[in-house]
Amino acid sequence: MTSTTTSTKSYSNVVKTWLQIPPNFAEGNLEALLMTVMWQALGLTVNQVKKNPNIGGGCIPDWLIYQDPTQPPVLVIEDKKRVKVLAEAPDDQFIDLCKKNSLYKDAVGYPVAHGNNGIKQYLDKDKVSPNCLASYGLVFNGDFFQLWRRVDGLVFPLTPIQRVTKKSIPLLMQQLNYCLNHPQSALVSAIWNQKGGVAKTTNIINVGATLALKDKKVLLIDLDPQGDLGRWLGVHHRSDYLNSCIEKIDAHKIDEAENILNSAVHTKIFPTTDGKNYELSVLSTDSESLKKFRDASHLNQPHILFKKMVKLVKQKYDYILIDIAPTLDRLAQCVLFTCDTVLIPVDYGEKSLHHGLQIHQSLVPKLRESRSKGEQLHVGPWNLGIVFSNCPSDPGSALQGLIDQNLKSKGFAGNRCQTHLRAYTQTKVAEFKRAPAICWQASPITKLYAQLTNEVFLNHNFTDH
Repeated sequence: MTSTTTSTKSYSNVVKTWLQIPPNFAEGNLEALLMTVMWQALGLTVNQVKKNPNIGGGCIPDWLIYQDPTQPPVLVIEDKKRVKVLAEAPDDQFIDLCKKNSLYKDAVGYPVAHGNNGIKQYLDKDKVSPNCLASYGLVFNGDFFQLWRRVDGLVFPLTPIQRVTKKSIPLLMQQLNYCLNHPQSALVSAIWNQKGGVAKTTNIINVGATLALKDKKVLLIDLDPQGDLGRWLGVHHRSDYLNSCIEKIDAHKIDEAENILNSAVHTKIFPTTDGKNYELSVLSTDSESLKKFRDASHLNQPHILFKKMVKLVKQKYDYILIDIAPTLDRLAQCVLFTCDTVLIPVDYGEKSLHHGLQIHQSLVPKLRESRSKGEQLHVGPWNLGIVFSNCPSDPGSALQGLIDQNLKSKGFAGNRCQTHLRAYTQTKVAEFKRAPAICWQASPITKLYAQLTNEVFLNHNFTDH
């Protein structure tokens, strides 16, 4: 069993060993002389470490690491040889050199060569045997290291690319120890655009409901002053939990904050037309509470406090989806700073595409860079791409051509969801009925939400944008 703390002496052994390896060092030697010392420092036993296992789908990673050998592995690892060009690279060029280097790209699983496999493939739930499917992945070569996370089918970076140094080795070991000793927490995501009218609230409700119908534990948080999410689902706020929680956290009264938050959650059961039931949890907030939070000038680092608040409930859910207004105000910045991922809904209009691309290409990377300065683990948010939403049934070839041209001219290299969410009257009926549209299982919009949820979250989906 892995201990929750690893001795400084054990870390020192890893540092000492690393300092002795040359800048050019074969992969096999790296594994035998350095990585085995790392496993010893983590307190791993022989039964917890598997070398070159066949995990299915033609995939044979370098290592699988287990917390409990009777359960699926926690960590899958792909390591590469050490090379002088990275070992001696200037610090200010190291990350860019890694991104261009075939060893890093091969380890991650980018298409370097035909049949190349890396972390991208080793965390592919559609390819790997379930009993060999890990929750985390590591790429490592003695100079670079980076952790990846899998939530159902979605795979994305858990950390930025980091450089192995005498000072960073304890950080690497702490990150590995975290993965081994902390169960997966909820994926926190926003579906958001600064352009209104793209059905962000509709999408959050129905994506969340579709996940819940797949037996996922889902929490929806309504932080839009209009309160449309809570009103749609027939949920009203019970108290000003938001400001009460934040004040308690700021005063380091974490248990009290957690009690306030838990008591504010509404849980509702919704039936479907084919005789099934699913459960959604909802946190609803009134506009006055939201204004009070936005205007609370006495709070130091409100984005950190908000992130800590959400963390209080992350272990209870599989997915937390947050609805915010289409304005980049203080609250929206706190939410986006907290999120693991962002899905951007756009319609077929130029304005929503313009705002969506700004979020994808500028805002999200800037937020991620800012967040990485304070923490290396759970860095984010990451882009899930754009999803065409609230769309007419047939855009026509001329309009589709203009959209394609617009995306190309602006250098959009992210994911375009294959599922296009059409506008159906069943969505409006569902609003009056105070239930998600997917409760009506025969509706075309239900099938589209099932396709989108599979495409983005449940089937294999790799993102690094």
